[in-house]
Amino acid sequence: MANNQNKWLKGLLWWGAAFHIILGLIGLFAKEAVITIAKSFYNFNLVLDPQTYWLLNPLASYMLVFGLFLAVAATDPQKYKSIIYVALFLILVRTIERLIFMIISPQDLVSTLDPMNMVLDIVLTAIYGLLLFIAARKLR
Repeated sequence: MANNQNKWLKGLLWWGAAFHIILGLIGLFAKEAVITIAKSFYNFNLVLDPQTYWLLNPLASYMLVFGLFLAVAATDPQKYKSIIYVALFLILVRTIERLIFMIISPQDLVSTLDPMNMVLDIVLTAIYGLLLFIAARKLR
């Protein structure tokens, strides 16, 4: 039973790693695609002006490195449990930040697409964090 739980945790970690590595690479090497991703998945109108372009590289780098940390944790969750708990804290902070953005963001920043995209993103992120938390708590 513990082995199945460990596989479940590893699967969650590998999924999170792949997601963040791919988004990090897109942010570094395909900046025009970031506009589509921001609008489609985060309900956010991103304008790639020089300042945003400058900010995108470090943010994408952090996302890439976060994905690599999740990949390391997936190789041996017991050994790298502290990485998992740092990831959980980051997921919690990001979920709260997205909720705040949804509530108080200026209208010109919010996409004209269905605002349910942002709600769905928040719910899926919270579910991922909750599943990761449950699976990580079962580590001994």
